[in-house]
Amino acid sequence: MRPEDVPLLFRELAREFADVTDMSVAATGSLARGDHRTGPGGDVVSNLDLVHVVAEDADVPEVRHLVGRRMRRISDGFGIETTSVIARLPVFRQAGHAHYRISMRREWFCDGLELGSEGFELPGHDEDDPRTALAWMVQPVPYYLAKATGVDPTTNLAKARRAALRLADRFDLDPIRDGLDNLPRALHALIAERGVTPLESTARYLAAPTHPDIAQLVRDAVFVESMGLSSADSMVILLPSAPN
Repeated sequence: MRPEDVPLLFRELAREFADVTDMSVAATGSLARGDHRTGPGGDVVSNLDLVHVVAEDADVPEVRHLVGRRMRRISDGFGIETTSVIARLPVFRQAGHAHYRISMRREWFCDGLELGSEGFELPGHDEDDPRTALAWMVQPVPYYLAKATGVDPTTNLAKARRAALRLADRFDLDPIRDGLDNLPRALHALIAERGVTPLESTARYLAAPTHPDIAQLVRDAVFVESMGLSSADSMVILLPSAPN
């Protein structure tokens, strides 16, 4: 898929989900932000990331089936890998400072839950509850550090450093900028200095960064605290049958 096809992709997603009434769906990630990666030939190499918000009592297997069927057409039609995450509404609302929430494109492809524009708003301002906002902004750093222990360390360490720089820029944290070569130590120091109560995923990583299963342990904690579901229940990943 070429970068100029992204608006067409978003229009097609709106058509694909136009008749869906039991969820609200929006894009997140690099395609939503407009900073997606391209390969040497100019094709988009970033995945398409979507958030599917469902009611607290939604039938998750049924939702996964619907999402898989709809996204299969999108993945094949545009030759792009798609990653959908299902989030239960109460947790989605509580996780307003989560990275995926901050990265969301502020337009619903469908809005069956009638979340409207308020669904994209953060829960208050950073200055109202700075330690909570800080705890959520820390979350992607250990997530990618943990992921780097098992999959593509170069890419995931780079993502961890970019997440750390976003954290440093948002809260003006020079020690984080200066600590990119030892992020676990920098995070320990930040948490102690600011009196932050870390999220479970962060605490798991910092307590045992070399644990053989740390990538999965952190990933599961991130999904439960951000989506209200395990990663196995929340994620629906599709590869194109025949890349364009």
